[in-house]
Amino acid sequence: MNADTASRASNVERIKANALPLAILVIMAIFSLTEPAFLTPGNLVGIARQVALIGIMAVCTTFVIMTGGIDLSVGPVLAIAGLVAYFALQADLPLVMVIFAGLFAGALVGFVNGAIIALLQLPPIIVTLATLSITRGAALILGGPEQHLIRDEPAYSFIGAGNFLGLPSSIWIFAVVAAAMIMVQRATPLGVLVAAIGNNERAAYLSGHSTWATKVLVYTISGTGAALAGIIQSSQVHTALATYGPFGTELDVIAAVVLGGTSIMGGNGSIARTVLGVFFLGVISNGMNILNVPIDVQLIAKGTIIALALALASRRQ
Repeated sequence: MNADTASRASNVERIKANALPLAILVIMAIFSLTEPAFLTPGNLVGIARQVALIGIMAVCTTFVIMTGGIDLSVGPVLAIAGLVAYFALQADLPLVMVIFAGLFAGALVGFVNGAIIALLQLPPIIVTLATLSITRGAALILGGPEQHLIRDEPAYSFIGAGNFLGLPSSIWIFAVVAAAMIMVQRATPLGVLVAAIGNNERAAYLSGHSTWATKVLVYTISGTGAALAGIIQSSQVHTALATYGPFGTELDVIAAVVLGGTSIMGGNGSIARTVLGVFFLGVISNGMNILNVPIDVQLIAKGTIIALALALASRRQ
């Protein structure tokens, strides 16, 4: 291979590696030319605020998908965590205990998912589909069909509806969670273990890795991330409701992770690129809303873009 050919191949690989951020910039340029209000600071902050909840869940679910698994229960976990936090507030527990109660509810669902999948060797899609139904039913038993108003709780409301240094607090929480998960992937053995399990679980086991403990841990992280999103949402809208996190929430989470380059078959994955996948979806949704695109057309366009992006990612892999 001569120098020119090698240089061209290197440039092609560089473009492929940066395809997602380039696509985001191109889409933003198109929307801004069509509607100048798209690039205003207020709208850009609005995009970040809109994607914060899905973003938190996506970065916490990335490890699950890297192991070759999937978590379909994040929507109901979001709902039940908000309800648990609400009832903890009604019991006059300190704010720290309120947050802990909500997070514990999500972590418990995630732990059960991971334990069943790891110890009984059952397919993740079947297990998490079952816990999706069970958790939704538990949320309806706990909270019923009515909305539960959260009033006169300024400290709790600040979690999702407050502002810090000019930005909504939910954006800061998303940034902290994303940074923490990136650090975990890059600076701890967990990032290597989840990739090893996704590539070849038996080889990872024979190498002495505790594959079952890793699986339990990553599903617990996923459940905790969904619970945190539920606490933030109940804080933002000042209500807790058993039907929050409707069908489609888990699809947005999975789409963001896979658009970020994580293989749905497991192995390859990046928390940082999941964040890009989250913003890719957020930019598309926000731009179409600004242009007043009908919701049915939005759904078709969004699904088409995701399908094309996944097809290209699959071909590249």
